[in-house]
Amino acid sequence: MASPTVVASWLLLGCVGNAVDLDLDKCINLSKELLDSVNATLSSEEINKGFNCTSDLMNDITKATTVIACEPDPSSLKKTGCTRQRKTAFDQVTCLRNITEDLLKYKAEFSKYQLKGLSKQLDKTLSKIDALIKVLPSSAKATFRKKREISFPDRMKLCEVLQAFRVRTVTINRVMNYLKSRH
Repeated sequence: MASPTVVASWLLLGCVGNAVDLDLDKCINLSKELLDSVNATLSSEEINKGFNCTSDLMNDITKATTVIACEPDPSSLKKTGCTRQRKTAFDQVTCLRNITEDLLKYKAEFSKYQLKGLSKQLDKTLSKIDALIKVLPSSAKATFRKKREISFPDRMKLCEVLQAFRVRTVTINRVMNYLKSRH
């Protein structure tokens, strides 16, 4: 049986095609809402109880290919002075597939932490992830685990993953705005 990430990648590749039908305004709004939700989760007392959850604590659970896959075209980079990491032209389908894969990985990870005390804010973040996945589009669903008490080491790990996800949501926001500027 295929993993949700493989299924989502296949669905995105098959459904988006040239990605002309993508509602970029909705994607931009949802990605901003997702970033706001991640920031609210990171600043919640339940996460920060007993330690300071800062960006110094970061654990990216993805393979981090989204940044390269979503790198803008060379013509737009000349204006900013940024250097290119990839040698190929921008491919919107590949970029969106990578974003979907990242969202599914983080969704699966955060589902482990839908725990007592964190569930309200984390539920909001998970619903924002679901909304963005739905718009991209993707019909893959992650399964959720039963709630349990969260330990200090679990909160530390959640903090690290949330910090990395915050950085990824900033990337997603930038990509959505870039895609909008291309149309």
